[in-house]
Amino acid sequence: MIKLRGISGWVLGSVCAVLPACGNTSGGGSNSNGGSGTVAAGGSELAGGAAGAASSLGGSAGTGAGGMAGAVASGGDAGASEVGAAGEGGASNENAGTGGIGGSSAGSAGTLGNGGAGGAGPQAHSSKLDVLLVIDNSVSMSDKQDALEATLPAFIERLTNPRCVDANHKPVAVQPVSASEPCTTGTREFTATDIHLGVISTSLGSHGGSVCSAPVAGDPLATLDDQGHLLGKLRPGLSTWQNSGFLSWDPRGITGSSSVAALTSNLTAQIIAAGDDGCGFEAPLEAMYRFLIDPEPPATVSKVGGQTLRQGIDSELLAERAAFLRPDSAVAVLALSDENDCSIRDDGVGWFVGASSHMPKATAACATDPNDPCCRSCAQNESAPPAGCASLANDPVCAGAPAGSYNTWDNLHDSLNLRCFQQHQRFGFDLLYPTTRYSAGLSALMIPNNAGTLVKNPLFYDKSGVQTRSPTLVTFSAMVGVPWQDLATTESLAGGKLQYLDAAALSAQGRWPLFLGNPRTFVDAQDPLMIESSAPRSGVQPLINAPLAPATSTNPQQNPINGHEQNIPDLADLEYACIFPLLSPKSCTPGDLGCDCSADKSGDASAVTAANSPVCQPPGGGPAGTTQYYAKAYPGLRELDVVRDLGERGVPTSICPKTLANPSDADFGYAPAFDALLRRVAAGLN
Repeated sequence: MIKLRGISGWVLGSVCAVLPACGNTSGGGSNSNGGSGTVAAGGSELAGGAAGAASSLGGSAGTGAGGMAGAVASGGDAGASEVGAAGEGGASNENAGTGGIGGSSAGSAGTLGNGGAGGAGPQAHSSKLDVLLVIDNSVSMSDKQDALEATLPAFIERLTNPRCVDANHKPVAVQPVSASEPCTTGTREFTATDIHLGVISTSLGSHGGSVCSAPVAGDPLATLDDQGHLLGKLRPGLSTWQNSGFLSWDPRGITGSSSVAALTSNLTAQIIAAGDDGCGFEAPLEAMYRFLIDPEPPATVSKVGGQTLRQGIDSELLAERAAFLRPDSAVAVLALSDENDCSIRDDGVGWFVGASSHMPKATAACATDPNDPCCRSCAQNESAPPAGCASLANDPVCAGAPAGSYNTWDNLHDSLNLRCFQQHQRFGFDLLYPTTRYSAGLSALMIPNNAGTLVKNPLFYDKSGVQTRSPTLVTFSAMVGVPWQDLATTESLAGGKLQYLDAAALSAQGRWPLFLGNPRTFVDAQDPLMIESSAPRSGVQPLINAPLAPATSTNPQQNPINGHEQNIPDLADLEYACIFPLLSPKSCTPGDLGCDCSADKSGDASAVTAANSPVCQPPGGGPAGTTQYYAKAYPGLRELDVVRDLGERGVPTSICPKTLANPSDADFGYAPAFDALLRRVAAGLN
């Protein structure tokens, strides 16, 4: 299950929940200074602070759940992109929109094309490489971290001793023992004699809410807010280059260690140190943005006067960035996560995602067509409904709420574990950053600061304001929940060595609609395994013509990709995109959140039996029990959406490896994923 520690248009317009004078002024209350109000029975946390903070929004502070009527007031409709990022194949990313984060007109997203590089320009080159690993450290990740750890030696070997390849970029028969030896035939696939390796986690805390607010009582090892900092600085006992927080390799031993063994050992230690005690609201995209890109990374993010506020500047993070990120290096980002990205907004009422109170329902239109203008929140504050739409008071879902209140979901339909799942369809608004924030951050020369003013992107400019890096030197790879079959070459599907298609081939073969659809317009993927759902899905996996198996199956291999569907009566989990055998089966102790097949603390395993998850069934088949045999992953749609935007600079791979049986196998673990990443990175290395 998705499990959280620490608790017993698409974007919400300008999120003008906390901005005076941007909403409906009718019926305004008197609490212009943000009175705390009182929360009526069944009310929301929003009822106090948020409504009082902006009385002109139409909600009278201190009237119970009605505070959300002010908190989610109508206002400007932000564009799909905060900075007007050109989409895949779109126009130049330099022409960013002028609206900043939360602006009433935040620019226009580029049209999704078929493989363009987003106006990145001709390929630049560098002899330096900075690799940032973004590791999901939530409770479900230990098995995927184990697979990563098992594959790291091959990755480091490939980095430090690049392959000798022929004119067709195929490996030659004889590979030198080290990079100091010349190729007897062929040439090196790339040259990188100065490499930095850094690791950050996906945990960014509570965003002002109550979930993932540290520390966790009784769990001193929980790491719920790593603030985007390098783990080499955060975790005790890790060896890093000159105590910098990252690792550095240089075969000359001048700017880094020349020991491949030490590099491998120290990077493995950082992966292990990531742990699985982090926040269940995984934010790989925002963590990456915070460390590499954000012009003003916040020192703190907290709820103040009913709104989430970024306060101060994290000078320590800026120092870490400056030391790690050379101004003229090639940059490779690898995000590893088994769930969809949950990068919660650090403004407006972003804190509400992690609140203990219930989220509002959405109008009836949202369930059938989230693109419908009548789709909005039952808590929307509006003087009049959109043209052709029923008023909220007459909407079939929203009607019937007590005066001054709004209809909210109950415990069954508003699990904290799924607060980031289909927000627009369920709540009528979206409190996650749009994915274009990240594709723009990896591409656009100008991005918004905290005030919404466009400034030079730190990823491409040095401190003096001179552009030192081309966007063509930046690669983003998402190793997420997606069947490897959806990304593989035709030869791989026929039983050959697993090789992932590059961006051009994915577009040429029409694969993007297959595994991604278009999340921005709520178009589902054609592969039913890539549809997020708490209910069992049906259909046929198109590439291998494999029907999805029902939740009643006792064969964890009935469908060769995800085993079979599972039962989720509490609606607190999602169906799997893919599963894979563990390196070794794991016997779950009662109450162990890190083991997917654990009985509860009392030893009652009835919930495990009822769920009938394929990860809890032995490979030969049988009922689900308290031994975990497989690891699982959920559709990683938001991460893949960013990859698609980047065109040839994006590398999608699967977190579900083809095999973990034999380390010497070319398909072992994440070796094919690393191969895909390095094939792309090689284009920018001298």
